[in-house]
Amino acid sequence: MKNRWIAQLGSIGLILTFAVATHAFEADFDPSTYNPDVAEIVSFEVCETCLGGSDFTYSWDFDGNGEPELETDQDLVTYSFASAGFYEVVLTISDAGGRTSVARQGIVVGPVPAFAVRELLVESDGTIFVLITIAINEIAPGIGIEEYIPDGWAVELVDPGGATGRTDMEYRRQEYTWMSMFDPGETLTFSYRLRPAYTSVLPTLHGVVAGFFDSVKGRFVIGMAGMLTLPR
Repeated sequence: MKNRWIAQLGSIGLILTFAVATHAFEADFDPSTYNPDVAEIVSFEVCETCLGGSDFTYSWDFDGNGEPELETDQDLVTYSFASAGFYEVVLTISDAGGRTSVARQGIVVGPVPAFAVRELLVESDGTIFVLITIAINEIAPGIGIEEYIPDGWAVELVDPGGATGRTDMEYRRQEYTWMSMFDPGETLTFSYRLRPAYTSVLPTLHGVVAGFFDSVKGRFVIGMAGMLTLPR
């Protein structure tokens, strides 16, 4: 299990404290892979240490259409995706008192030249640290990302990992590119922070990784896997 912490927050992070305090447990889960093949069996494991109790019901919406495919009291389930593409997997945990917490993560199904996984960490001053890790699966002459900045949040670049680009506040997105030839098995990282400016709403993030992998297939664009939002 990857560690994800909710720290004691200062005044700037009171909105996050309130969001966590509204329930005594936190939805979180880890897939066995963020880039399965079509029809590959994927395990989804709920973070037990995030719950602090028992008697929970787990509702799984594996395609993000708002209609759960599975409801169970088991904290480890399996699922296989019938076609390639980007999927938003939504876990809703309910306790006996009717309280709920929701976690959302992206999964990229099928062979892709590269895919990105996003991780989120709330820091002690209420900022959200975002780490994007890109895994290269095929030879690629250049990789780029577009990461959209949620309304009401300011952005601070931490480490572009060798990428060059810009933050476009007019269109509220970060556009960065690595202009090198990459081999299968290589990884890239990109990190930034989000600071709450004038909002009381936890952010939902979305972005894409793109590039060219040969002259025949051309350009690819795929959504970022990993965390799409903090647990709500």
